[in-house]
Amino acid sequence: MGKTAAEKIFDSHFVDNPSGDIHVISLDAVFCHEITTPVAINDLVSRNKDRVFDPDKIKAVIDHVTPAKDSKTAMQGKILRDWAKR
Repeated sequence: MGKTAAEKIFDSHFVDNPSGDIHVISLDAVFCHEITTPVAINDLVSRNKDRVFDPDKIKAVIDHVTPAKDSKTAMQGKILRDWAKR
């Protein structure tokens, strides 16, 4: 039986399989949004690792709460925008 489109894409990006459960692949793009990304940004900054592997591959979007419904969601969007500008 032939492979699905997803399986073919996965196979073409395969890098390593260090264990039976972990697959390392090369990413074409990484998408992030205003809800969970600010948490990740704060974690990276606290560990002095506030740079990403390849800025050209990161695509950030504010799409869950637009316009911001309160000051907390406004701050999440600001953190994401400020991070994207660096």
